[in-house]
Amino acid sequence: MGFLQSMAQIVLATAVLFALLLVFSLLAGEPGTGPYVTAQLTLVPVVLSLITSILVIYTGWDPF
Repeated sequence: MGFLQSMAQIVLATAVLFALLLVFSLLAGEPGTGPYVTAQLTLVPVVLSLITSILVIYTGWDPF
């Protein structure tokens, strides 16, 4: 396992943790408020990092 796959595993674990925290904050928030909208916008980078890390792990991509 290369360095990039090891880092992708760390990013994956962090993204899963952030996704769980965001789900709980969305469930507790009131739609239409500022914090609720901020939590929704935060989902974009979390989901992108989740998908990217899964792709790196699945394909075994190692550019170095």
